[in-house]
Amino acid sequence: MAEASLSFAAQPKTKKINRSLDTFDEYNIAAPLLTSPRSIEACKRQGIEAEELVFRYEDSFFEKGITQDIQEIRWKHYEKKRRDKLSLVREERLELISMGWEPSVGKSMTASGNDTGNDTGLEAERRGTAALKEQRQMESIKAKRQQELEQMVAYELKLTQVAEEQQRQIEADRHKEAQRQKEAQARQKAWEEIQRQKEVDKVKEEARQERIRKKLAVEEYQKEQDRKLQEELEEKARLKAARQREVDARLMREEHKKQTEMIIEQQQKVVEKRRQEMQEKDERRKAEMEARQLESMVKAEEERQRAQQRIQSAMEQQREMLKMQRRLYHERQDRNAVKRAQYEAAQRAETERLRQVAEMKKDELTRAFKKMERIENKKRRQTLEKEQMAEKNLQAVRQQREIDHRQKMERQKLKQADKLEAVERLNRIQLYKREQAVDRLNADDDRTNALAAFKEKMLEERKAFRRQNEMERHKVIESMEKLRQQPSKALKTLKSGGGMDASTGGH
Repeated sequence: MAEASLSFAAQPKTKKINRSLDTFDEYNIAAPLLTSPRSIEACKRQGIEAEELVFRYEDSFFEKGITQDIQEIRWKHYEKKRRDKLSLVREERLELISMGWEPSVGKSMTASGNDTGNDTGLEAERRGTAALKEQRQMESIKAKRQQELEQMVAYELKLTQVAEEQQRQIEADRHKEAQRQKEAQARQKAWEEIQRQKEVDKVKEEARQERIRKKLAVEEYQKEQDRKLQEELEEKARLKAARQREVDARLMREEHKKQTEMIIEQQQKVVEKRRQEMQEKDERRKAEMEARQLESMVKAEEERQRAQQRIQSAMEQQREMLKMQRRLYHERQDRNAVKRAQYEAAQRAETERLRQVAEMKKDELTRAFKKMERIENKKRRQTLEKEQMAEKNLQAVRQQREIDHRQKMERQKLKQADKLEAVERLNRIQLYKREQAVDRLNADDDRTNALAAFKEKMLEERKAFRRQNEMERHKVIESMEKLRQQPSKALKTLKSGGGMDASTGGH
């Protein structure tokens, strides 16, 4: 026992922690969050829970299926509301302090006139005075209760109207949002249709341009083929003409040779004919001069010798002429051979030049085709890059629109949640005020019961007042319950004045 006492004495005394809004630790999550009566009262009067004032990290808003920007929007929204609520309850606490609000020690009072001894005269006088005072207090309580009931009914009516207005606003906002989403979807669909049509037109235009390019390339290739064919035909015609000229020259040479041989043969025939004629003349002369052989022998011999000399001279002249003709023929042949060699060399040079020109044109055409191909590839790459860039820009615009739309929808959801939270907060404020009213009514009942011990002469009146008070209290509570359960019906009843008359008709 002594050891237990020593161990208990050795334990340090636990210090009571006072947690108020003035020294509120927004990072503390251990219960209780608030212990100060004024801070708790300020939160109740503003309809704010203490858990709504605690700081939350951005990671605590993580949910499966949401993006980082939505998580950040939710966190910033919560943090802004938390700071606003913290400022609001702190202002309410300062107002309570300025009003001198103090927490009540108990909700009921105990009567001091319940002694078991006999009443004395002083006590009877005190009771009479107390009875008068109690009567005035009862009248004051009745008036105050009536005023509170009217204020509660008016407040309930106002809350109901506000709730209905907020519900109508929520429905209108929901309808507007549905209409806006429908219009946005229609605009998005129209825009996508326009983009799709543009893409189709673009593909058609590219196909048409490609067909035109192919057609031009085919036409250019066909022109080049026609030009090459024309050049080949012209080359063949030139070669054919050259061969024809060569053949004509050869024929002319052969013809000239034949003519020369014919001329030589004719000259030989003429010489032979003349020789035969001379021989015949000689024979005739010999026959005629046989009788004059002796006389004419010398003359005949001389004539023969002269004839022979003439023949020899003619033969020499003929041979010289033939040599000269042959020399001229060979010279012409040599000149023709030189000309033919020069012509063939010129033809070969021209052919080589034309071949080189054709090769150059072929190389130029190949380079032109390669250049056109490079230009076409460059254009195709540029077009592809432009399309990719346009697609990237379009994708970025779509992603940004999706992000903006997602953030807008999230902000609208947060606004709807704020409205619902505001309604819930008003309900908490209303519930708190109802509880305060019920507490006041219960306090009044407790006070009435405490004073009943020394109010013998007013016993019946007090009993009647208590019954009436109970009835009124139950009616008020029943009216409040009906107002909570069926706000529209209760609202009509309150507007018609039936509820007020029924609850306050006895006063």
